Amino acid sequence: MEMKRLQLEHVDRLSRGKRSGINAGSRSVGHYLRPFERATYQRALSKGYLDITDKNRANLWHVWEKACIALNIDFLVLVKDPISSMGTIYRSNKVEANVELTQAKQLIKSMVKQSNYAN
Repeated sequence: MEMKRLQLEHVDRLSRGKRSGINAGSRSVGHYLRPFERATYQRALSKGYLDITDKNRANLWHVWEKACIALNIDFLVLVKDPISSMGTIYRSNKVEANVELTQAKQLIKSMVKQSNYAN
């Protein structure tokens, strides 16, 4: 029996609290997105990376991770700390850089360009 490949529509279903249709996702891992989180997720799809603060719920992270798998792109996340004006860049769930926020934004945009992300 052939395994179905994770598609963006499966991720979208998960983010709406529905079954993915291919047994992707887990009840113990949150994937449901609230309307304002959905807007952040849609921006991530257009930019090629997730842009969040430490105040965001982990659900955004989980959904973005699944979307990256579905799109076969690098998992890139910029976690902004507006108080210290620092930005931490994650690539493949590992810290890639922890630099000043404006530098972090430039760096992550160049990482997206290098990965030839087109959406």
